[in-house]
Amino acid sequence: MTTNVNLSEAISAAEDALLTHETPWPDIECTLAGYVERLSHPEAPYAPRRTAAVKHIHLAQLLLALGMRELSLAVANVTLRHMELAEADREEFTADTWNELGSLLAEHDDLDRARLVLNCALNRAQRTAAPELARILANLSAVSLRAGHLGDAKVWAQKAVAVLGMYWGGDPEARLTADWVRVEVASIQRDTAELARTLGAFADSVDRFTSFKDEDHPKAIAARSALAAARFQAARAVQDDARSEAELGELEIAHLRASALLGTDHQQTLIAQAALAAAEFDAADGAELSAPRRQQAVALLEAASSRASQTLGRDHSQARALRTALADLRVAATPPGELDYRIEHTYTPQENESRNQAKSRALRRENNVIRLVAHAGASFFLPDLRRFHDHVIDALRRGSYFYAIIVSPWNSLAVFTKHDATAERPNSHNIVDIVAASDYYIKTFLPVVDSYRTLRKTYRDRVELRFAHMDIPGSTLLTTDMGFFEPYITSNPEHRTRRKLNVFEMEFHKDSRYYADSKAEFEIQWELASTLDQFEASEEEHKTALRDAVRAQSDDRQRKPGARLTVREDGERRP
Repeated sequence: MTTNVNLSEAISAAEDALLTHETPWPDIECTLAGYVERLSHPEAPYAPRRTAAVKHIHLAQLLLALGMRELSLAVANVTLRHMELAEADREEFTADTWNELGSLLAEHDDLDRARLVLNCALNRAQRTAAPELARILANLSAVSLRAGHLGDAKVWAQKAVAVLGMYWGGDPEARLTADWVRVEVASIQRDTAELARTLGAFADSVDRFTSFKDEDHPKAIAARSALAAARFQAARAVQDDARSEAELGELEIAHLRASALLGTDHQQTLIAQAALAAAEFDAADGAELSAPRRQQAVALLEAASSRASQTLGRDHSQARALRTALADLRVAATPPGELDYRIEHTYTPQENESRNQAKSRALRRENNVIRLVAHAGASFFLPDLRRFHDHVIDALRRGSYFYAIIVSPWNSLAVFTKHDATAERPNSHNIVDIVAASDYYIKTFLPVVDSYRTLRKTYRDRVELRFAHMDIPGSTLLTTDMGFFEPYITSNPEHRTRRKLNVFEMEFHKDSRYYADSKAEFEIQWELASTLDQFEASEEEHKTALRDAVRAQSDDRQRKPGARLTVREDGERRP
């Protein structure tokens, strides 16, 4: 059972470890792990009181600062569950408590839940006119930015600035966060005019925050680096070489300070190193010895990306952002034909959920073009499968294009449709009927075509489905930054759709030769494939061709070795 005494002891132990380090680490870890285990026990009573929730959030923050991420997340999960149970019939917690929990979840990179919790905090703050409103809005903008929702991030940041200017101007950290997000969105979108409008406010916010805290605060160090990076980009936009070099020097200083004060593996140090590498790469354009300078910049970002994957985990949003930036630099520095065959990750059937999450993240970040080659594309077109359809819809709403190629059901692989040993075997007379009566055709192919028709009514030329008349070796998904390829191990259409991963799937980024090869392959297949109108106009011809293909195969099996094939006057072929 957990009690307030246990909680106080756990907090004291964590604070001692963080501030004094007088207690041996094994003893501290044992004390903290024991408390978290008791708290997480299914029979442990939940404590709905506000003070207990606040203390648990504080404990989780301390654990996170100590590097005990798993224990910290366990406390956060239990606290969220307890707060939800406590509020089943009444409001119990303040907007500030929900905001602190949302910020904690964001620190754990649990961005989806962080946004939900912060929205709960926002709703409560708006109804109660809470003074935390601006901070909640700023946090929502920061979480949306990290999740790749640039439009949402910009809106939340502007609302935070408006609230700060209207009511509560005494929150330097909220103002810094909001102005920072506005600058980052402008930088990512290469919006030079917006960047120029927001830079001055961001610089003022950085100065106010550092005077409120100090220059050695981790957020202050990171903000100085971000400010120098934004100023460098603004100077490059107007071709001011002197200012560019000056800001490049500021970026170097920011990186050195971060390394010295926070350590080389600290998240803010890695971000500062990535910003320096990107600026060095841009500055090398057209400069003397540009090739070696660019290679040094790539190497610098490679080191930051590698350490981020090791310290934060390869699926952490910041690690993924650094990996994407590294791919950008490699593609810009290397001719397509000289790129390495890099594989980011190979997913096995045991990692099916991780594979789906990776593809979902890639789709959520996409704002340009999604390309798909698949046997039927059910995961992307059918909402009942609950896989990628919603992400495709969201991408289309953001202005993206969706181009998909699937296999015609009248492909020669149709002979595998009936795989039951007791069923009638396919022949030239029944093959079309067998396909038309199959689960694959009725429950997958036709619903996919219907879904496409619905999408086309809404999004018109931004979505197009085409039909390949040849077999494909596997499914390929390409976004602007990433690619996925899953080979098919079976020729049976029934076994290629509506299933979990059963072979393996490769994930690669655009700096891989696999990406360039996959894109070139897509373009060829796209030109050869039929549009829906073309497919429907020639469908009877393809059915006839399928019958002929099955008849030819049957004739080949019956023909004696060395016998010549003749065609009788009635058109029937005989050996």
